[in-house]
Amino acid sequence: MLIKNMFMGEFMKKLNVLDLFAGCGGLSKGFEKAGFNILAANEIWHPAAETHRMNHPNTFMVEGDITNQKIKQMLIKICKDKVDVIIGGPPCQAYSVAGRRDPTDPRGKLFEDYVDIVKSLKPSFFVMENVKGILSMMHDREDLADDKINKVQEMREQVDEISSILKHNKLNENEVKFYKERLLHLKKDIKQYQEKVTDMIAKRFKRIGYDMGFQVLNAADYGVPQKRERVIFIGTNTKKKITFPTPTHSMNPQIKLDGKKLDKWNTVAKAIGDLENKEEDTKLHHILPSHSVEFLKKIQNTPIGKSVFRNYTDAFYRCNPNEPSRTVKENHNGVFLHYSKDRVMTPRELARLQDFDDDFIFFGGKSSVLVQIGNAVPVGLAKAIASHVKGLINIK
Repeated sequence: MLIKNMFMGEFMKKLNVLDLFAGCGGLSKGFEKAGFNILAANEIWHPAAETHRMNHPNTFMVEGDITNQKIKQMLIKICKDKVDVIIGGPPCQAYSVAGRRDPTDPRGKLFEDYVDIVKSLKPSFFVMENVKGILSMMHDREDLADDKINKVQEMREQVDEISSILKHNKLNENEVKFYKERLLHLKKDIKQYQEKVTDMIAKRFKRIGYDMGFQVLNAADYGVPQKRERVIFIGTNTKKKITFPTPTHSMNPQIKLDGKKLDKWNTVAKAIGDLENKEEDTKLHHILPSHSVEFLKKIQNTPIGKSVFRNYTDAFYRCNPNEPSRTVKENHNGVFLHYSKDRVMTPRELARLQDFDDDFIFFGGKSSVLVQIGNAVPVGLAKAIASHVKGLINIK
């Protein structure tokens, strides 16, 4: 009985986490590894939600749209007075440099739902993750009067119209110059009515009593075999100073931080080398691909550091075995090439690059699993952030 009580006491000491926009659970798994209890999570996409369930069987998974009031209230009811940290990454498509980065895209406003839940549950800390593109993203100022909102909308419509003219019409040199100059002026005028998205997010949290800081972190600097840069936001309603985790690894292992020598970056070969000649294992998600003869020839002619297709950067890119990989992306099945085998990497190999342990299982078909892996936060990066936040919480 004494041992049981000691165990229960230790369990109760664990800090509770709510994971929003949880995906398959990269952030959750990192926080779990750092000693947190993942009390609840929310995810709208069923395959990712099911993967999260299978790997966090003791977590309340509330599957559904967070903008739905029933879903939101269910999360709040489960977590009321129980959550120490809220984590999550609102969908990044509206901010990504790969897309149009439209400031009116509703996906860019999903952080408002995140803010609503933080306001309701009042955790001592929150952590948000997003792509680097958010740092240069602008958004219409919230204090604009109706006439200014209409003016900005009119200018935005003119931008679309001119862009269409430049794209679909044969123009002489003078016409091209005229339209490009007009486009430049319009975009400059629109910026007068905008502010940085990061400033807007900070203001929203300030209104509900939270100070916030953000920093770009590279997963490779924390032992992940992947060069993946993400913007990490940390906020608190305490008076504690917001800081970020110190790197543990470096491209140059001679570098020292706080008098401590850093480890060398982890590499692709170290992460997946033992799978190189392994037979297919569907339980492990080590699913070997089947390539056409034509595509196989293209792979065979692709050296390390190049892609099968000239215009691609990350899709079908042959990784350097002696470095961390580039950013693992979903890429519509256009995943990395193996460094020594003439094939694309298997889902398990890609999961290794995202620092998932082999006992982490995925739900769904191969395409679905690739999307889940590509959208996840690397577990090692999540653990480093979680350990640091735990240290901040425990500071007296």
